[in-house]
Order: sequence, then C-alpha cells, then structure tokens
Amino acid sequence: MERQSQITQIKDVNNFFILLVKNLCICVICVICGFKCFFTSLGFTSSDSFANDLGSKPIWEISTQETSLARIVLKIAQESYPEIDIEQYIEKLNTIIKNIKTILNDEREPEKIIKTMNSVLFKELKFQYVQAGGLEYISLHKVLDTRIGNCEGLSILYLCIAEELHLPIYGVSVPEHIFVRYDDGDFRKNIEIGYEGMATPDSYYVNMPGKRISQMSIKKGYYLKNLTMDEVIANIYLNRSIIQKEQGNIENALKDVNRAIELHKNDAVAYCNRGVIYEKTGNVEHAIYDYNKSIDLNPDYAPAYYNRGSLYASMEKLEKAIIDYSMAVSLDPNSILSYYNRGIAFKMVGRVDLSIEDLSKVISLDHTFAVAYAHRGLAYAESGESEKAMADFNKALEIDPNHAETYMKRGILHADLQHFDDAIKDLTTFIQCVPNNAFAYYIRAKAYRGKGEIEKSMADYDRVIELNPRMAGVYYERGQIKNQLEKSREALMDFSTSLELFPYNPLAYLHRGNTFKKLGEMKNALRDYSVYLKLNPNAPDAEEIKREIEEIKTNL
Repeated sequence: MERQSQITQIKDVNNFFILLVKNLCICVICVICGFKCFFTSLGFTSSDSFANDLGSKPIWEISTQETSLARIVLKIAQESYPEIDIEQYIEKLNTIIKNIKTILNDEREPEKIIKTMNSVLFKELKFQYVQAGGLEYISLHKVLDTRIGNCEGLSILYLCIAEELHLPIYGVSVPEHIFVRYDDGDFRKNIEIGYEGMATPDSYYVNMPGKRISQMSIKKGYYLKNLTMDEVIANIYLNRSIIQKEQGNIENALKDVNRAIELHKNDAVAYCNRGVIYEKTGNVEHAIYDYNKSIDLNPDYAPAYYNRGSLYASMEKLEKAIIDYSMAVSLDPNSILSYYNRGIAFKMVGRVDLSIEDLSKVISLDHTFAVAYAHRGLAYAESGESEKAMADFNKALEIDPNHAETYMKRGILHADLQHFDDAIKDLTTFIQCVPNNAFAYYIRAKAYRGKGEIEKSMADYDRVIELNPRMAGVYYERGQIKNQLEKSREALMDFSTSLELFPYNPLAYLHRGNTFKKLGEMKNALRDYSVYLKLNPNAPDAEEIKREIEEIKTNL
C-alpha cells in the first residue's frame, strides 16, 4: 500500500513518488450466526438455501443461516455491476456445491473434506489465483465466469461453498491479505487460497516484511482470529474502496472505507487507507488521525509509518518525516520507497552523506530505479564529487532516456563544469519537454553567455523574465548583457528593476554606477558608488571605487 514520494514530488510522486501505493488483497469471511438484522437493514432478504438438504447431518455441521453469503456478496457486486442476474450465478455456484457434496457423501474427516474442496476447485475446475486488485478479481460473479480471483475473490467462493455445506470454515484476515480456516473447536487448520489450499501456520503471517503483526494486535484479536459476518462485509467494502481510490473515484472510495470501518473498527489497514483518501482530499487533520489510529491498532504495520512520513514531508515537517521513514525501514528493510523518500528528506535537511547512503541502498535493492540514480547524482554534485554525479546522471538516462528532470540536473552540472555545449544540449532537451520552466532558460542563458553567444543568451534571459518577472538576479545579469551590446539605457532600466525587487545587491549598484558614468551622469554614478561601498565596505575593489568617488567629486 505504499505510494510515491511526497518529498521530491510528493503529490506528483510529487503524488514523488508519490507516492504507489500497493493493492490490498483482503477477502471475505465465513458466515456465522446472529447477524440477520444487520443484513435486513442493508436490504438483503432471506432466501432458501441453494444446495439441497444433505440428509443426515454430519456431527461437524454448524447452524445454517436464512440469508446466504452468496446472495449478500452478489448484491454488493450488483452495486458495481447492475446487470448481474443473481439467480444465474446462484445456480452456477449450486452446480459446484452439488459436485463437492456428491464427492463428500457422508465424509466427516476434516482433512479429507479440505482435500476434496481443494481438489475440485483448484485441480478439477482450475480456479486460479492472481495477485491483483481489480474489481473483476474480487467480485463473485466474475470469479465464477473467469475462474480467476485474488485472495478475496477466491476466499468468497470458498466460504460460500462452505456455508451451504454447513462446514465450520471461517475467513481470517492479516494485513493486506485474507485466507480461510477450518475450525470446529477440536480441529483447526489454515487454508491458504493463494497456494491452492496449502496449509500454513499462523506464524507464517506474523513476520511478513511490511505486513508484520504486533503481538498486542494478535492478543487483542485484531488479526488471525475467525472473522464475523460484519468483518466479512467490511473486507469487501475495504477492497472496493481501494479499487475506487486508484480509479480516482474518491467520494465513493471514502463512502466504502467508512462502511468498512463501521463494520470492523479494529483493522489498521482500513484506517491507513482512509488516511490516504483524506490526504487526497486535502483533509490533513483527519489523515494524520487515521495514520495514528492505524499505528495504535498495529504498531508493526510499516505502510502506516511510510504514509504518515510522506504526509509530514509534504507539510515540510522533515524531522518527523525522517523518524517515520526510519520506523518503516526498521519494520520492512526492503521498502525501497521508504529508503528513497528518507534519502530525499536527508538531502533537504543538509545531510547529504546520509542521503547518498539511503539512495545507494535503493539502488542496491533495485538497479533499474532511474530517479534514485538521478537524485544520488544531485547529492554527489552538492558534495563536490562531480565525476560520481555525472556517472549517476548518465546511468539514470541510460535506464530512462525520457526522464526530463535528469537532463535538467545533468545540464546544470555541465554548466557548473563549464561544459557549455553539453549543458546547452541537455537543457534544450529538457525545455522541449517542459517549455515553461524559467529556471531551465536561466541556466541555458548563462551557458550561452559563457560560450560567448550573447544574442542567444539575451533571448533566454528575455524568456525567463516573461515567465517570471519577479527574479531580481535575472534583470541584473541581463543588464550586464545589454551593456556588452552597447544598450546602456536599457541596461540602466534592468539594474534599476533589479534593485526595486532586491535593494541589497551591492553589485547591482556598482554596475549601475558604471553605466551612469559611461553615460556621463556623474551625480547618479556617485550615489551608486557610495551605496556600493556602504553595503560592501570590504570589497576587493573598495580602494579603487573610493578613488573613483574622489575623482567624480573633484570634477563636479
């Protein structure tokens, strides 16, 4: 459930990554008694069982319910797929149930029952698991049509069958996943849908990187317990909320996650996802509350720390962001985005050494992460290691030759190294992709100027001012260019505009003073030279300017 960084471009991914957030794969749970009133309130009415009576009831049978799980989940799916013919899919499911019922006959041994169900579903009918979060993979009718589903879709199928056969099988949730469990009070066995019903111990789920479960969360029954009917429905709504969020349907995503939390108040994953939705709507206070709540419910859930850290970063609370990213890394040492975002944050607080360390870790985990090379290159450049910086920029563009920002970064380094032709080439490539970036024109103007192509430099300075007319330094530099082109009056205007925007630049007074002198306006020149010395009394040319002032005074 990670998303792209919110530091470099936290809402860009900037929403940086930002920011990708993984799909959750959370399924449905076994139907147990005592929740009829809740479903009546949702508009679900009771119906006859779609499987024939089993005759003599095995000793392991649990009580039936008047409202079937299949009808409930199909009604929920109908909200997204109005064309669903519920009776058609009830009949399709009924065919599978009759087949399993016939094979089971009067079988009472739990191991053989589980083996039979797994064999029919995964060997005979060839239902397949996919690790994807699309709506088609969680909706029962789609799973029945395609025989493909994620952990939620296949668990729904498994539990609907188990309910109609009166088997004590329940859904069990862990962070970002669900499986099913046979539990009659004497015999208990987990059934991992993702591996064709393979048995897995509880310990398998406790320390999964990034999805760890704290002992406190287990003891309080937040995870690894047999789920109730409310919690089944909560998981359905949570998954649909995540899907709708990714499709941009934020309002509906919020409605669904709110339903999920109403029905299952102790799911850290639901609060974490609602935090992301609140963040997308600009409701920062609610987002922070939900991330905090998620951490309270499961202090070992890494994505909650990562998401909260990214939100802090977008708020420029970088120290808090670094603390949260560090916690995420400690819980999930392979979290590439946590290292990446922390690396960017370290650079922003001046710890370039730690930034390089984190970005190097990212690269060790993913050699194809182009922007990690680009940002490490920038960190190397800031630390004066130009050769390493250039190597990283080159590698980033080798991996992703269409990444405009890297051309910008490499162009700046070329300009700094006075490789003016290379700088102009890179900056031109960037400008072709991002034609309204004032800073790119500014750096290219300086490169043209360094190369001696004054007219081209002037054109770029003009473009910078057109895009951003409040940059004092640009007027100052353009004034110098205009003096070179013998446009003294225009140069005066630029120096004056620069000083209106920023009246504390001593060099602007010096150059304007020189221009006034060139035009014979000695009183104005005298005034600017005096201000220059006042602002910069220890200037290397202070004595020379003092002599100039005395000479002007003598001749006035």
